[in-house]
Amino acid sequence: MQAAFPTMDSRVLPLFEGIPGARGMVIAALEGMGRVWTDSPVHPRCAVAAAGDFLFCGGEPGVSAARLLRTAIASGKRTWLIHAPGRWKDVLERVTPTETVTRWAFDHDVQPEDRHLRRLLKQMPADTVFQPIEGEWIAWCRRQTWSEDFVSLYSDEDYVRCGLGVLVLAGGEAVAGASSYLSYPGGLEIQLQTRDDRQGRGYATLAAAKLILMAHERGLMATWDAANEASAHIAQKLGYRLMGPYSVYTPFKL
Repeated sequence: MQAAFPTMDSRVLPLFEGIPGARGMVIAALEGMGRVWTDSPVHPRCAVAAAGDFLFCGGEPGVSAARLLRTAIASGKRTWLIHAPGRWKDVLERVTPTETVTRWAFDHDVQPEDRHLRRLLKQMPADTVFQPIEGEWIAWCRRQTWSEDFVSLYSDEDYVRCGLGVLVLAGGEAVAGASSYLSYPGGLEIQLQTRDDRQGRGYATLAAAKLILMAHERGLMATWDAANEASAHIAQKLGYRLMGPYSVYTPFKL
């Protein structure tokens, strides 16, 4: 019987090369913000990484690939978004029925220019201010449905140590925010959200611009992967370079 070996070995990273959005997320998983399984602890040829709501399938799937996927899917109660490139799609179809989801990938080597971000922030309405996600605001974010994913992958202590985020307050109320969905050495993956009753007013763009500047001030990359066309439009407005749409899969029957 082929086993699925948990690993923290960074030698598996090359298995995920070329997969949209994978590098930072897989590094975060290897650093403890997720889990990685491989077919061999010595000479890995394929691996599956779990980080947040995402599963990434890397390398060339062999005889143990289906077991790796089953182990990863069963590792949490999330509705996974599964990156299954190439022959991995055939493996996934043997493991579980799926639905296709479209996302938009951006070039993670191209960061928005700070000068452009500061220009965007000059458009901030007079009654609007930024509130860093720190102190009691970490717990506050956990209590709100719309903002819980800003901190959901961290303990309070871990968010203080390596998380980064900011809320937009309008008239004294938090209406939008941007935060590190997860963190990895040298960077963070952006999570962006606006309260449902304040959509379409530009708050998300302001929050993202501020977070990216905060990240750059700390010497961090701020990477972006868009879940929908609205998010992709904001990313391009900020200065990210669109690579194009791609498909991921979500199980509808486990």
